[in-house]
Amino acid sequence: MDTDDRIYFAQRAAEEQEAASAASDPSVAEAHRRMQRAYLERASTGSRQVDEDSLVG
Repeated sequence: MDTDDRIYFAQRAAEEQEAASAASDPSVAEAHRRMQRAYLERASTGSRQVDEDSLVG
C-alpha cells in the first residue's frame, strides 16, 4: 500500500476518535468508534478503496 494511503487512513481514524470523544449520544459515539477501527485496519492492511459495508458494521 502506498504511504499516502496509510497516512490518509490514520488521519481519518484520528478524526473518528475525536468525533467519538465529542459525541453526547452513546450510539453516535459507538458508530464513530466502529469507523475508527475500520480506518485503523485499512491503515495497516488495505487500500484507499473502502468497502462501505465494513464502515457500517
